Amino acid sequence: MTRGEPVTPKSQQRTGGRRPASSTRRVAPDGARGVRAVDRSDEFAQLLRTNTVDVDRPPSRARRSPVVGKVGLALAVASVAVDASAFAVFMGGEVDFAGGICFVVVFLTVIAAVLGFVAAVGGLGRWYGVVAVFIAFAANPVVIVVVLVVAAPEVLTQFGS
Repeated sequence: MTRGEPVTPKSQQRTGGRRPASSTRRVAPDGARGVRAVDRSDEFAQLLRTNTVDVDRPPSRARRSPVVGKVGLALAVASVAVDASAFAVFMGGEVDFAGGICFVVVFLTVIAAVLGFVAAVGGLGRWYGVVAVFIAFAANPVVIVVVLVVAAPEVLTQFGS
């Protein structure tokens, strides 16, 4: 290259001096030349043509699936059912078997509460998650025993006889 020759971009050198279709020059609204605009989508092209923003349509947001909250709620409801069956077994006289069932229910309610918390905080079925946390907390056998000891200790003395 010698002095005085115009410098051409490599893209023009490859195409033989023609400009590629993607780099067409457009005239800016104020009349200045040399402003390049690449159409990214139809909406973007419309904004460039009209210089306005369409405010009639709200921006589209992808909705999150509420599956985590629903699973947490289902586990919480299942733990209530299993807890009730443990109570029925206990009333039938099988204390050891009822204790084993309650041990399983404790872990089931913890899993339901964790899933409900994740759903509530992460927006993955927020209300399902909140309800799951409350139900799991109320169905936990440890919580039930503590409430019985604090609120009605005379009920526990009847179970011993």
